[in-house]
Amino acid sequence: MNALIASEILKLRTTRTFFGLTGAALGLVLLITTLAAALAPWDDENTPFTELIGIASLAGIFALVLGILAISTEFRHGTVTPSLLAVPNRPVWALSKLIANGVAGLALGLAAVLIPALVVLLIFSIRGIEGNADTEEVIRIVAGCTVGAGLLAALGVGLGALIRNQAGAIVVALVWLFFLEGLLGIIPGLDEIVPKYAPGAAWGAVTGTDQTADQLGQVPAGLVLVGWAALFLVAGIGLLRRRDVAANSS
Repeated sequence: MNALIASEILKLRTTRTFFGLTGAALGLVLLITTLAAALAPWDDENTPFTELIGIASLAGIFALVLGILAISTEFRHGTVTPSLLAVPNRPVWALSKLIANGVAGLALGLAAVLIPALVVLLIFSIRGIEGNADTEEVIRIVAGCTVGAGLLAALGVGLGALIRNQAGAIVVALVWLFFLEGLLGIIPGLDEIVPKYAPGAAWGAVTGTDQTADQLGQVPAGLVLVGWAALFLVAGIGLLRRRDVAANSS
């Protein structure tokens, strides 16, 4: 199992997709935080440092896409057949991808919060702005954005195993997060369930950047995300074991 995980991590480190998504995530977060730190008229009533480093939660979206591509790309390019010939145990193969991409998501989330944080501190120092940062709050956001990205990457692997089609899985994930989940959350009868237990709501609670009275705490929300990732992966593995992989690799 360790060899499989190492192999999957090596795949990530040698593909342009990984570096493209990582670069896009870091670039977007860094651009937004830099412009906001340099141009926004912060005052003493704000908590600018914690507000700005919370923008790192956006990296979770890129981690989600990375996880989806980890399996769906294998089907898209037909490499799933030789992969499963080398590793006939399909659950182990899928689980190794989940772990490897979860680790990559953690690394991406941590980089996305630490690098912009250093830039923000430098800009605030030049502008003479007090960050008004509470240490406990900073730790909560750093840990939340890091873990949130890792869990979304793992969830993406499960979703990719379930849907398989690259574009379809990504569209479903983004439409759910940015549209359908919010719509379902205002329907009577679901308005007390979706804002707590839906994937997007759980992710927001984990990052610590989107707090509302309806949300779970960081740890319970993290467990909910783990549950969603496990559910998708188990369902995807079930399809992998029943379907002819070669017939679905195009």
